[in-house]
Amino acid sequence: MKIAIDSCSVILLAKATVLEAVASNYDLLISDNVYKEILQGKDKKFIDALVTEKLVKDGKLKISKVKEAKIIKKLIRDFSLGIGEAETLAFVLGSQCEAISTDNKQGRKVAKIYNLNLIGSIDLIISLFKLKIIDNYKAISALKMLKEFGWFQDYLIDSALEEVKNV
Repeated sequence: MKIAIDSCSVILLAKATVLEAVASNYDLLISDNVYKEILQGKDKKFIDALVTEKLVKDGKLKISKVKEAKIIKKLIRDFSLGIGEAETLAFVLGSQCEAISTDNKQGRKVAKIYNLNLIGSIDLIISLFKLKIIDNYKAISALKMLKEFGWFQDYLIDSALEEVKNV
């Protein structure tokens, strides 16, 4: 499955130390602007910027241009999205990807309005666990990191933690 992923999800998954596993098991696509946004942290040696750059160099995270520029402008205008979120949504709306991964509140709202296949960081961690790509210790650790670095409501993380612990 080809997944368009925005900077918010890339950064959170990198901080949770599972971005490499996600990129190795899913076909991830980011826009130029998302990549530039993430790399702003490279000078400060942010883990998300360094891991993302490595994954791009290794060909596990692909950068592409959005084919439907009109969609981007409409999304920015109608929903007050940033360029990265708009481009990520446009990948799916323009049929370049089958799903979108975003943890951005406004991006998730737009994905729901357009009835897109929406996958969050929590979902990706749980899927890695269910596919036995990561063990329960790694899944629990990653979810706790999302709780620390993300803006998730506690019940979402707690529910995911219960799912992992009960397997």
